[in-house]
Parts: sequence; C-alpha cells; structure tokens
Amino acid sequence: MDREQARSIMSAHIREQFGRMLDLRELAVVRRASGRTWRGDLVCTTRWGEVPAGRIVVHEDGRIIECCTVDSLVDALVQVHPAVRESLRPPPAEPDRDLFADLGTTASDASPDLTFEMGDDLEDVLGALGETADLREHIRKLKTSDDPHDLAAARELLPRLLSDIESRRYTLVEMGDVELRLGHEDLAIQYLEAAAREFADRSEIRALELVASIALRVLGEERFPTHPIKQLLDFSRRRVRPIEHLGQSPVFAGLLPADVDRIERLATPLTVTQGRIVLQEGAEALRCFVIKSGILSIRLETPQGGSRLVRCAFPGSLVGETSVLGAPGSTCTATVRAESVTELWSFDGAKLRELCVAMPILRTRLEGARALHRLDSFFSMHETTQTLDARMRDRILACVTEIRHAQQDELLNTPGEVPSVVYLVAEGAVAYAADGAETRVLRADSFIGLRDALHGIRTDGTFVAAEDCLLVSFDADKLRAVAADAPPDVVAVIERLD
Repeated sequence: MDREQARSIMSAHIREQFGRMLDLRELAVVRRASGRTWRGDLVCTTRWGEVPAGRIVVHEDGRIIECCTVDSLVDALVQVHPAVRESLRPPPAEPDRDLFADLGTTASDASPDLTFEMGDDLEDVLGALGETADLREHIRKLKTSDDPHDLAAARELLPRLLSDIESRRYTLVEMGDVELRLGHEDLAIQYLEAAAREFADRSEIRALELVASIALRVLGEERFPTHPIKQLLDFSRRRVRPIEHLGQSPVFAGLLPADVDRIERLATPLTVTQGRIVLQEGAEALRCFVIKSGILSIRLETPQGGSRLVRCAFPGSLVGETSVLGAPGSTCTATVRAESVTELWSFDGAKLRELCVAMPILRTRLEGARALHRLDSFFSMHETTQTLDARMRDRILACVTEIRHAQQDELLNTPGEVPSVVYLVAEGAVAYAADGAETRVLRADSFIGLRDALHGIRTDGTFVAAEDCLLVSFDADKLRAVAADAPPDVVAVIERLD
C-alpha cells in the first residue's frame, strides 16, 4: 500500500462515519507488531480554527485498525473554551527575517544533510561531519588540543551527538578516542565495542577493522583474541561468505532435496551493481530474492519522512516475501539496496505462490519469515528499542515461540506465578486487573508480563483478553537468559517496553 492508497481508504472511512465533520491531514508510516501501517491525523475545522480530533490507522492489508470515535470527537470539541480558542488563533505575521541570525549560523548550517554510505572511509566521514555541523566543528577543534581541559570539554559535548542514529557509530569512535587520550582505557574500549557492534550491523568491514586495530593496540595480543570486538570482526567476515545452493538458506534449510530442486527451478540468477535498488518501499510487490553473495541493506520509511537503514541482509537471507504472501496489488514494505556487487536468486512472486499450494511447508516457512521481519521492523523503529543493535534484536526474536489468536475473556496468565510466557499484543486489547488497583487496558504494541518474567516475580493480578486478540508469544526463560547476558543499558531498554 502506498501513501495515496492509504489516504483513499482513510478518507472513505471518515466520510462514511463522520460525513464532512472531519478532515484528514498528514500521513505517516508507523511500524507496529502486526505489520506496516499508515497513521493519519484528523481535525475538525471550526470557527475557532482546526481542533485535533484524533487519528486513524490503516493496516497494510487495508483494514482500519484504529479511528477516533464520536465520543472522542465530542470530548475534543468540549475542550475548546475561550483559552483554547485564543491558543488556536494564528500569531500575527512578522516581517521576513533571518531566523538563524541570533544563532550566528545560516539556514544551511542549521540543517546539515548528513549522509553515510556503507563502506565510506571512517576518517573521510568524520571530516565531512566536522564541516557540516557547528557542534561537531567545535568538538573537533577541542580534540586538536593537547590541553586536558579541552579534551574534557569535548568529552562532555560528544554525547549530544548520539541522538543522530545515522552518525552514532562514528561518534562512539570519537568518544573512545577522547577517552584514550585522557588515559581512560577501560571506558575507551567500551565505546569502541559499542561502535564495533554498529559497524558489524552494517557489515562495514573496513571501519570494523580500524576499530579492531585500535582495540588490539590497547588490549594487547593476549587479551584481544577473546574480546567481543575480535569476535564481532570474525563473525562479520564469516557471514558475508557466499552460499552455493538454496538449501543453505535458513528459510529452506531442512527441506527435502527434491523440494529444494523444485524451488530452485523457479529461480532466475541475477547480479546487481552496488547502489542498485532491488525493492522500493511502496512499489508493487512482484518479486522476492535470496542472496547468494554480497550484501543488501534494509531501509524503512520513518514517520518524519525519509528512510533509515535498520539492518543488512547477508548470503542466505530472503527479502520480498510480500510478493508471495500479499494480496494482489500489495506493495513492498521496505526499500532494499545492494551495498556491494550482489548475486541473487530472483523469484516471480506469483509463481512461488502457486508452488506454495502444492508445497504447504514452503508457505509456512515464508509466513514465519514475514512474521519475524515485521517484528524486526517494529523493534527497529520503536522509540525504545531502536538503539539496540541487530544482533541483540535477533536474540530477542529468537525467543518467539508462536503467533496466536486469543478469544475475548481468555485468561492469559496464572495469578500468583512467575510468567512462563511473555506476550506482545499485536492486535486487540488485554485488561489487567489486581486487587485494590484500577483495571488497566493494554492495547496493540504493549507487552504483558515482561518485567515480572525478567526478574522472576510472581504476577499478582490477571491478564484477560478484553477482545479478540493477536498475540506474539515469547519464551520467558529465554528472555530472562538474554537479559542475564546483556549489558545493563540493554536490559534497561528491554524493561522500558513493559
């Protein structure tokens, strides 16, 4: 589904429900546990101005899964008292002036266009950053000084740059460099390890090798071979090794040789150049691919516009399963780009769909891959978990045991016991009730029992499906093991999901 299709569905729904009382404003892509959705802002135009009336959400399959109600619209209008009317009145027009003059910058300086491509030389990228951002330029000047006070000042300023997801990995390297120059080797290695994880996510081998060489110099030849940075480098080198046949792809692993042969007969060999867009988010989903050699990057459209790289796919990975499982006219849910010369097995989605009829296990495998890709997109774009590296997200996804439906009024836990299953509500709502406390309703994208499971705490109250639900089940013991082995900052991120 593209933006215009989503807008058409939303407009038809609000016209049917509210006539001309509501208008649809901005649309944004939002990743939810149940898949890709479009969210639209609704307003009611009054003589006092536009009154926010709520929002409408349409799923990628065309279903309206959320919309404001008559009651919420009435509540919004009731709030329009004189003070609110005054706040809705537009401010008086001001003469044109340079809005950035007071900051001592130009408009172009205030909104730098920071672009990072995989494989860029680390020093070149850092140099480019310094020339396009005043804060980074100031930090760079401080770093050129041998005065410990200037280095300490750079140390205080650098964390401000971590909020930029696209440049975060380079900032971590700079933070490690400053700590080394200040003599804080242990802290420097922690920053370098964090940077190495992000370079490994993108398979930026050259940058990862640079970080590893710094770590080797600091740790020494005895400690370095067992350090996580060395393990990340080895892992990154291994996973880019080509595969020879489709049976080596995880999605087809374990199938009978005859079944793999039937699948391979539908494949067309394809080699694409670096930078080639293989799939474009919003375009009609017609083909899917399995990587034989090379790297594909997965980029998701953000609610603010533009796109962000969230992970890379390596030999054996499947992309584009919507072309097989989606309804006719379905659109790609991500943009996929070749980050090197890449060899692919290309499949016509319609032909692979026909094979699924004769080979049900193939459809099951593809549905499993789609479910995990949706969850990964959800975690990648969630405001809490988007800082987790791909390997940590993979460890969390490995705890998924099933995706199931729960009927209204179904009891989802045993009161007084430590949860054995943690649920993520993909669709629907769950009510939590405990003695002496007001009943809480947990809606889509909420976790159930996560904190109790992580800490081995008995749950006092009951979780009951308030309506028919779609739930993602996680093995509580496996999640607890992931948390026990994770750094404290990662555990804190996971806990905030509850």
